Amino acid sequence: MTDIAIRAEHLSKQYRIGRKELHLRRNLREAVGDTLVSPFRRIADLYRGTSREQADETTIWALKDVSFEIRQGEILGIIGRNGAGKSTLLKVLSRITEPSSGFAEIHGRIAALLEVGTGFHPELTGRENVYLNGTILGMRQREIDRKFDEIVDFSGVERFIDTPVKHYSSGMHLRLAFSVAAHLEPEIVLVDEVLAVGDAAFQRKCLGKMDDVASQGRTVIFVSHNLAVVKELCESSIVLSDGCVATAGTVVEGLACYSKMLLANELEGPAQGKRWYGTRVNEQVGELATTLRTGEPFRAEAWLNLEGDHTEVKLICLVYDAVGNLVLHRSASLDGTLPSTLRAGQYR
Repeated sequence: MTDIAIRAEHLSKQYRIGRKELHLRRNLREAVGDTLVSPFRRIADLYRGTSREQADETTIWALKDVSFEIRQGEILGIIGRNGAGKSTLLKVLSRITEPSSGFAEIHGRIAALLEVGTGFHPELTGRENVYLNGTILGMRQREIDRKFDEIVDFSGVERFIDTPVKHYSSGMHLRLAFSVAAHLEPEIVLVDEVLAVGDAAFQRKCLGKMDDVASQGRTVIFVSHNLAVVKELCESSIVLSDGCVATAGTVVEGLACYSKMLLANELEGPAQGKRWYGTRVNEQVGELATTLRTGEPFRAEAWLNLEGDHTEVKLICLVYDAVGNLVLHRSASLDGTLPSTLRAGQYR
């Protein structure tokens, strides 16, 4: 029997944006109007040399050729900037949306906590929603009965368990939803950024519970922008960038890659790519962002070839740790190493 919980092969998801959708609820007047106007639109498109699809449609790849494997009992962190494809990947894995191409093999039941209150009916009480979610996950009533008190106790909403959840705050939604997902014994738990809604004490409680879930042989996929939490909780990581896998490996490797991406993005500017300057860190030439290993000495150099005089020149060296905390800030402009004005010439 395989120990693979999830295997994804060339997963891709394409969306069309900018296209006027056809709704089933259009009234008769709108339908007749579109029919009458359509021939004239086509003539205008032919005159301009473009088709209606070209004019109205733009496609984007939220995911593109994503492949990976997750073993049973593994806690995987998925990190990346906003729009990198993290939430889309979880929605594909939880079968909320179908991929445009590729496939994913899922071995076991999935409990997905992607948004606060997902799967909860607002008119039902907390108690009724616990049983509803358990049934959706394939649990029998006696299994839910056995776990019910533990679920309610963990959530901390026992006073309101018989109140319709439409009266719950977002934090109460989160507490009960996470408690249900973690206690109803699915083989795979998907958790998006929703833990940011809870207070610090509940977040710590959730992290401890996910550790317990993984120790029981279940799999956790965790998406968060809180890199410190990702480093503490996860063993491995996948970094997404523009819908593609930038790197996959240990969580330390993933955080280093992500920090490097963020720093390179911050350092981009109108001067980047010009030949009048260059950088080198430990013999790696041309990279403004370089990954260093703990305890490794490093030498950073920069050189300038100025064709004219420049004032207020700044030369700054920044070093961040794996979770994005600034640990070293050295400025040659502030310590007097650089004069206030640099004359035309070459500098190192």
